Amino acid sequence: MNVSHVSVSTLPVLHRFGGAIERRIVEIAQEQARRGHRVSVYSVGDATETREVSGVTYHFLKCRTRLPFRHLEFQYHVVRALKKRVADVLHFHSQPEGAWMSEAVGARKVLSYDFFQFRGGRRTPLYHLYKRVLRSFDLLLPCSRHCLEESQSFWSFPASKLRILYNGVNTQQFRLDPEAAARERGQLGIDKKVMLYVGRVSKEKNIDIAVAAFRKLLGEGLPVRLLMVGDGPYLRELRQEVPEACFTGYLLSAELATAYASSDIFIFPSTTDTFGNVVLEAKAAGLPCVVSNRGGPCELVTDGVDGFVTRALDVGDFARVLRLLCKDTELRAKMGREARSRVENRNWNNAFRQFWNDTL
Repeated sequence: MNVSHVSVSTLPVLHRFGGAIERRIVEIAQEQARRGHRVSVYSVGDATETREVSGVTYHFLKCRTRLPFRHLEFQYHVVRALKKRVADVLHFHSQPEGAWMSEAVGARKVLSYDFFQFRGGRRTPLYHLYKRVLRSFDLLLPCSRHCLEESQSFWSFPASKLRILYNGVNTQQFRLDPEAAARERGQLGIDKKVMLYVGRVSKEKNIDIAVAAFRKLLGEGLPVRLLMVGDGPYLRELRQEVPEACFTGYLLSAELATAYASSDIFIFPSTTDTFGNVVLEAKAAGLPCVVSNRGGPCELVTDGVDGFVTRALDVGDFARVLRLLCKDTELRAKMGREARSRVENRNWNNAFRQFWNDTL
């Protein structure tokens, strides 16, 4: 089987820009290659070149135009390349233009997506054009139940074309590691309960809710520490507002895994995320997770079992469950074990199997 993945995202995986889409492409492509399929990935690059990585052929295509025209230029180059090769399945990642641009390529076409209001949604005259284009895909793969329902309502998708393609998580990279945690905490002199946030540091992530809850616990005399991993437009301001927090900036691979393993509770107050891959990573590392009841992340947490689902934008409710987890060591450990147990089967192997079963 010849499978081609198409994404304007920078590949291979680049965690500093978030990386959920990029990780999904790389992990699924590698799993397909391991099973004997011929897999290509088309991505934007600084130069037009081809590389082989873990059995996958990466075609990097240089584009000269700026966004948003870069999307069209990239698709044009991809289609020209695909006409010279055989493809059985074309998997576009957040690239709805692919169906229209690749009409001349005889292959089954699927689109996976995390954000569904493409190029401005109803606010632009392109809405009706995209509505027609999206319907021409053989299959549409939103990343969560929330994303499926919202996109189906927004674009009036037929239910027969929709399947959820949940992201997987690398359970080998993100895992319980008491030795690394003790070593790291000892080196940093941390003897408090560490509340960890991982992700883009921007206001739409509702980080202010977590900060206010943290401050509330500090005011009560609880021994807590706030650890912020990531970067973004809100970072400079946040550093000034919360000098007592620890800001690491971007962390890659082993450092990121150590940050999870060294923490006690994972916090993710965002109401705008349609999935939240960091929640899966935190659960794999054995952390109870505290999320909002609005958006995709609440699908990943069972309230009172492997974490808590709080009322959206409610500082008091967020602080309430953090207080409970900080004070109750046994509850925190029990939820952490349950969190790890519940993602054991959510590896990329299973994500690939679902994709393959749904697209063939």
